[in-house]
Amino acid sequence: MAQDRYMVFFTDKSNSIYSINRPADFLSERALIRRDRQNIPITEQDLPVNSNYIQSLKNMGVEVFYPSKWLNGVLVQMETSRAQSVSQLSFVLGVERVAPGAPLRVGGSLRSDEQLPAQTNLANNQQSMLGIDLMHEYGIWGEGVLVGIFDDGFANYTQIGAFQHILNEDRILYSYDFVNNRESVENNENHGTRVFSIMAADQSNYTGVVPKATYILSVTEAPLEYRVEEYNWLFAAEKADSAGVDIINTSLGYKTGFTDPSMNYTNVQLNGQTAVITRAANIAASKGIVLVTSAGNNGSAVGAPADSPNVLAVGAVNAEGEIAGFSSRGTFTPNVFKPDVMAQGSATLLLTADGIIAAQNGTSFSSPLVAGLAVGLIQAYPSKTASEILEMIRRSGDFANEPNQVFGYGTPNFGRILENERLAAGESTVVYTAYPNPTTEEIQLSFDESHYGQIITVQVIKSSGQVEKTFDYVPFEGRNPLRISLNESGLYFLRIITPSKTASRKIIKY
Repeated sequence: MAQDRYMVFFTDKSNSIYSINRPADFLSERALIRRDRQNIPITEQDLPVNSNYIQSLKNMGVEVFYPSKWLNGVLVQMETSRAQSVSQLSFVLGVERVAPGAPLRVGGSLRSDEQLPAQTNLANNQQSMLGIDLMHEYGIWGEGVLVGIFDDGFANYTQIGAFQHILNEDRILYSYDFVNNRESVENNENHGTRVFSIMAADQSNYTGVVPKATYILSVTEAPLEYRVEEYNWLFAAEKADSAGVDIINTSLGYKTGFTDPSMNYTNVQLNGQTAVITRAANIAASKGIVLVTSAGNNGSAVGAPADSPNVLAVGAVNAEGEIAGFSSRGTFTPNVFKPDVMAQGSATLLLTADGIIAAQNGTSFSSPLVAGLAVGLIQAYPSKTASEILEMIRRSGDFANEPNQVFGYGTPNFGRILENERLAAGESTVVYTAYPNPTTEEIQLSFDESHYGQIITVQVIKSSGQVEKTFDYVPFEGRNPLRISLNESGLYFLRIITPSKTASRKIIKY
């Protein structure tokens, strides 16, 4: 007898072996640090699903796959006749059919694209629109940030030379295919490979936005459209949250066009709180995760999860900043602008699953550009909350003063973000503090935030007047303080030259 896939939702998490007072039992250290940094409490929502309830389903002959602690349920496969029996269990709140057939599914064939001749720094134009060239000039490449990419598949990524630096440095934290229930994400789909390249590739003629970040790769999208894909996103987000992910890019969206039309969303349901993936995204945002998603490619109102006010939805412009005709615009969510921001999604340069540089259209490819910008901000400003990162990006858009339902807040820019942050910090008479002074080894310079993102010249001068060291430095919260080793004992003069002032002081090394 045919079996379908269902979500089974439970009534409670009673008698759990876990406790919110022992969060290290079910959340990684990195996840706990992210919550602590943003003052996010551990709640019952974070507790794993009751294992006794799951075991009871297994005892009935139900095939159990992925649990969801956030929605307190589990994805199962069972016959329709058994679904009725399950729905009547005392600990079951409800049962929802989400897809027909087995959960293991094989993807479709590769797509072709226009091949471009090799050139130097091909990604520069689409990146410089967002000020990412300045971000790179200032030495921000994504180090220390954990990025989740949820997509349809990452065909051949382990075979492509532009990703070998990540593999050699063990910067794939894990990968998982929630469609086929396996660890490998190299299926027959390559949309994810292309998205991944925009962020992470590094070769002589193409460098991604944040190639030094650490990545989680998850397959959530299947070739046929069923509601289960939204639950796959939920399962992937929960796993990534537990691992301590900082940001998730989703170049996917759901609205209409489901294989089963009964699963389509009406305009009223695209209100920022109803669609399954939107609800999941709202919970992920409440855990302190930065969420970036494509706005959609149908030229009309955005779908889910782009409809969420907690998600940064990215529309598409061409290389001249003109709106792409396919870019979705407008929303049924009250009091928000969608898309939130724009980036180049027309003729965006990327790598295919064959390792070839190609141009492709879609908000799927403007989204990872903005996600890479957000990664840089997380690295530069680690104390900022997820919602503050989103606002920094929105406020830097070229339509920030007059946002609308076509461009949102416009195209963001790293340079404008720095200016906005310095302006918000206000003018300070203190450029830096130096400690310890006197010192026995090194001197540490802690710069005032009003000077973050400025090129500052640092000079270490001996008492004789000889300049021992001189170099330029761009301070950010994420690399503050600056540590300087002093070679010999004695008296030094430390001179700091900013764009607006010069500050000097004596330093003594014993």
